[in-house]
Amino acid sequence: MYLIKKDVHMETIINLGIWENKNYHFDWENKVLLEETSSPNYWSYILLPVTLYIINKISDILAEAGIFNNQLVRVGTVLILGVLSYFLAALIIRFYHGTLKLKKSELDEEQSKKFVRSLKRRRGYFKCLLNLFRILTVVAILLFVIGNETIAVLFLLVSFLVIFMFKFDYQLNRWFEIIKIVEKGEKNV
Repeated sequence: MYLIKKDVHMETIINLGIWENKNYHFDWENKVLLEETSSPNYWSYILLPVTLYIINKISDILAEAGIFNNQLVRVGTVLILGVLSYFLAALIIRFYHGTLKLKKSELDEEQSKKFVRSLKRRRGYFKCLLNLFRILTVVAILLFVIGNETIAVLFLLVSFLVIFMFKFDYQLNRWFEIIKIVEKGEKNV
C-alpha cells in the first residue's frame, strides 16, 4: 500500500481523475502512477456551502449598510475574496489528499495506451473548463464593480475556488510531462 506521508506537500500528488472505475493520481516527486484503494474522505467539501452562506450573509449586511457604494471597497473585496478562495481551496485539497489511500498502478501496455488517450482528452476538457471559469471570474468582477453586489460576490467566490482547486488538485500545467512519462512507462507502469 502506498500511503501519503504527512510531510508530503500537495504539489507532489496530482489528481488525474477517474478512468475505468478507478481514480488515478500521479506522484510527481517519485514519478509514479497511482490508483486509489478506497474512497477518500470528502468532509472537507462541507466548507464550500458553509463559506458561501457566510459570505452571502456578510455581503447582504455590507450592502444594506451602504459600504459597497465606494469603488475602492469593491476592489478591496475582490482581493479579499481571491485570498480567501486561495486558502479555502488549499485547505480543502490538503484534507482531501490527507485521506487518500493509494497503491502503485499496474496498467499493461494496452491499458496504458488507452489511459494516455483518455488523459489527453481530459486535459483538453479541463483546460476549456478552467478557461471558462477564468472568463466568468472576469465577468463576475465587472458585475461586482459595476454594482450587483450579492450575486456577483457569491459567483466570484465560486469562480475563484474552482480555479484554485484545479490549480492544487489537477495541476494541468504538469499533465503534458505526466502523459509523456506514462507513455514511456518510466518508473511507473
